Amino acid sequence: MPDDEIAAESPTGMAERHPELVANTKRAGHYANLITHGLLRWALRIAFPLICANALLRALPYKASIAGVPFRVQATLITQRGFSAETTFGNWEFPHVDGLPFGVHVSPENVDLLRLSRNANPDLSSYVEQLKSGFADQLTWIVLWLLGVALLGVVLGLLMSAGLNMAIGYLRNLDRRPDELRIRVRQLGIATLAVVLVAGYGFFTFNDGWTKQSRLTGTLGAAQLFPSELSQFYNRQSKVYDVLGSVVGIQSALQARIDAQNTPDTAYNIMFISDLHLAAVYPLVQQYVNSFDVKLIINTGDESEFGSAAEMTPNYLAGISEITKNVPMLWMAGNHDSPDTIRVMSRIKGVTVLGGKQRQSDGSYAVTGSWVRALGLTVGAVPDPRVYGATGVYGSAVDSDTDKLERDSMDAAAAKVGKNSYFDIMASHEPAATGELTKKLPGQIRQTNAGHTHSQNKTGDIQRNKVIDLVEGSTGAGGLDNINRGVDPPPIEFSIESVSSTCQFTKLLRFQLADPAAPVASGPAAVRDDVTVSTVYLKPQQIPDDRKCEIADGISQTLAFDVVTVPTR
Repeated sequence: MPDDEIAAESPTGMAERHPELVANTKRAGHYANLITHGLLRWALRIAFPLICANALLRALPYKASIAGVPFRVQATLITQRGFSAETTFGNWEFPHVDGLPFGVHVSPENVDLLRLSRNANPDLSSYVEQLKSGFADQLTWIVLWLLGVALLGVVLGLLMSAGLNMAIGYLRNLDRRPDELRIRVRQLGIATLAVVLVAGYGFFTFNDGWTKQSRLTGTLGAAQLFPSELSQFYNRQSKVYDVLGSVVGIQSALQARIDAQNTPDTAYNIMFISDLHLAAVYPLVQQYVNSFDVKLIINTGDESEFGSAAEMTPNYLAGISEITKNVPMLWMAGNHDSPDTIRVMSRIKGVTVLGGKQRQSDGSYAVTGSWVRALGLTVGAVPDPRVYGATGVYGSAVDSDTDKLERDSMDAAAAKVGKNSYFDIMASHEPAATGELTKKLPGQIRQTNAGHTHSQNKTGDIQRNKVIDLVEGSTGAGGLDNINRGVDPPPIEFSIESVSSTCQFTKLLRFQLADPAAPVASGPAAVRDDVTVSTVYLKPQQIPDDRKCEIADGISQTLAFDVVTVPTR
């Protein structure tokens, strides 16, 4: 029968002529209905326990007092992972405790700040030990509280789900199942087993080194950076400053114990900056250089905006010179930096320009790589082949066009490097460029450094394999580039890395600062995230036992890639 005749046929006629088609259609509808109702029931069975457990964990906090500080412990599901200590001065967060979407958050409650200050002084070390041992004594009870409240929430959620299911059955006039009680007991057993399995997953994914990655926010972060300038950075009430020293001292002492447990000796610190785009923030950079005793600065470019010498004003250059008269800077050109920019930077005392960029007769640009020995490290770099305003792909901002240009330029530079050459740090402006260098020089690079994106790469992406990959944000908060494009400024971002006397990269501090000149509403919560400091403890890399990194080694002459020598291995 043709399709149009089947469509016009009556239901009775259809059933008589095509019984198998009708039966299959009914069967498919029946199964679809069973699947839909089954999915809905299980969604409720899962959702209700999670909602109830989350609500109870927040509504029934664990409360105790440690070393005179009353505190409460709350937990969250899904929304915030890891462990955090939350205060009115900011948060101290440890996000990588285990693989569960579960968080534990400790908050001081009704703290008498003046009493805290008296307790902490003059023996700060002893007071920190009291806090540490007191919290350790409470840990077992906190775990039991978490399990008990979570299980109670699961049971309540299952009861709510069962009650809703029974109500729907009553409204639909469905007969009560004779084995209803047995079914509910079985569901409770399944839920309990699920809780045990989740707890087991948390146990097996527990990260022994969870203290190695932390983040400070708010005033705690600001105080760690430059405590002497805190009052100028935040306009806060005087009482806060009266006791802030003790609160920050407690945090610093705790952090120092973590450092002592996980970090070898520090020979010196390196500061990584990028993408200043003519922003006059070098006085701010100077603060961090002084606070962390930085001995080397690596700048991955985009110093200028249009690549002209005129825009590099005397006042701007003076800000760089004030730093580099005491601390050397390794600098390479970004896509906004022209050969003119390179010439200006090379004339600043204390600045070593790595790599070169030359304009060709056809309007293209050719780049060359170079390297130095800096404080015992071998540091190489290749500039970005682009120049802002250039013709064709050399002036393009479209990644799909420029990525190939980056790769081709890095391939040409890498071809000059010997197979036995070795770099502790290889830098370029664009992350696609450093990625290509790592690919072309496998096993020859310990760490790459880039910028360009105006955003730091994620903590979890820094050391996925043997190579450390660091992408820096804009230290100039986008500078003239953001103003030129009418885009809101990103945070001021930079990193400081610790280097041991054996040349291991040991610890990384990553800073994000909101513009301190921006208007902020009053109240402690308004500035909680103005300053964020993330701490990452780096995994040891394979390097020769006889490697030594010392400040006395200084900065060597710049050499092209084709004469790179191999350090002691």
